[in-house]
Amino acid sequence: MTNYILTPPTEEYGPAGGGRLFIRYRLTRGKSLQRNNGVWSETTFPTEDVIAAADIFYVGGHEYVIPEYQAQELIAQGYGAYVREE
Repeated sequence: MTNYILTPPTEEYGPAGGGRLFIRYRLTRGKSLQRNNGVWSETTFPTEDVIAAADIFYVGGHEYVIPEYQAQELIAQGYGAYVREE
């Protein structure tokens, strides 16, 4: 049986400011994936309301084992780079 692993994307952020140390410091934050009415989208800072309203919600920065139909939906909607088979 094939397992499909979803790893939602991440972004790197740096603190605001012009100091020498600030340009070297980076934070990696996960971008969450959500499905609403069959359409997948990304969100960076989800609220509780956004999470509750989603049909399916995956918090960024984690890995998830997902069913094949979700893997196929994600691939078809352009999120195939975040799905891998094991």
